[in-house]
Amino acid sequence: MNNLSNSRLFKKGSVLMAVKLMASALALVFHYLLAKQLTVEQFGLFSLAMTFLLFSSAFAKQGLEQASIRFIAKSSAAVGARWYFLIVTYAFISACIIAVLIALFAESLAMLVLSQEKLILLLPLVALLTIFQTCSAINTSALKATQFTTYALFVSGFVTFIVACLLLINFPVVSAYQALLYFTYSALISLVVSFVMLVSVFKRQQVKVVMPVEIKEDFFELIHVSKHIFVISLMALATGQLSIVILASYVSLGELGTYSIAVKLSLLISYPLIIINALTAPQYAKLHQEKRLKAFKLLAFNSTKILGVLGSLAVLILFFSVDFILAYFGKDYVDAAVIVKILLVGQWFNLVTGSVVSML
Repeated sequence: MNNLSNSRLFKKGSVLMAVKLMASALALVFHYLLAKQLTVEQFGLFSLAMTFLLFSSAFAKQGLEQASIRFIAKSSAAVGARWYFLIVTYAFISACIIAVLIALFAESLAMLVLSQEKLILLLPLVALLTIFQTCSAINTSALKATQFTTYALFVSGFVTFIVACLLLINFPVVSAYQALLYFTYSALISLVVSFVMLVSVFKRQQVKVVMPVEIKEDFFELIHVSKHIFVISLMALATGQLSIVILASYVSLGELGTYSIAVKLSLLISYPLIIINALTAPQYAKLHQEKRLKAFKLLAFNSTKILGVLGSLAVLILFFSVDFILAYFGKDYVDAAVIVKILLVGQWFNLVTGSVVSML
């Protein structure tokens, strides 16, 4: 069935929402533990490094994450597997180049771009994480495209944060470097798990991967599609995270840590959109390929309506409970409540406009 009805979308989405909620709860516990174990300045430094990682990974992926869904979802199992190996190979090479550049110019990036000397020590780990996160993102997209959405959500956050939380509980940290090192271990384990899952999927589909003779034509087609998606994804990332990078030059690390908590709490509202995207992105790719525009529009209408309802409920709940939540992080973070409430308004508009990136 190529399009999803309201009831089927809600039923399948509720299962995936449960998985994602567990992952988001683990992410919240992870940041809660960090906020308790680190000073607010060290937490701010860790948050800045993680934000830098988001941008370095975006440049490494170059839109390949979304493009892989389009190419793999519309193809047969064998062809889809060939697309995956082409995409993950290119993404790995791209990530390695970005990682080398970060390692070589760590001092310049920390001092001139971000105005934070303490970040120099963390950037080599960011470089390594860029490779791990990029390949893991491609694997997650491949699992989504092959309709193994639950697997995709499992490796897109659940594994990473459960390992990271276990490390923090058993071996508390005292610095941002230690925290980022734990996250690096967790990301590596998640990457390995995602590869194991993909091998299992390909075996189940009895795929024998043989790279096509026309690999050059496929590569150029991939670049043509991914470059447009890259611009869209980069703009979406800049909208949500660029403020942290800009603030790094103007505020203290403590203030940056407080602001980053506000951003993370507001981004919890985006999880319904992530779930719906995971369900509908392969469907959009197939419907567009088959030129079934009526079904495409119906899917867009159904998913946006559900997002509007879920988004409104989530915003209301978080709006009136944010002060209570922040109090658990510590008195240094309570002042972030006003920022969270402002950001929630923007997140609500992000939800009610639907899966724009996937549709484009």
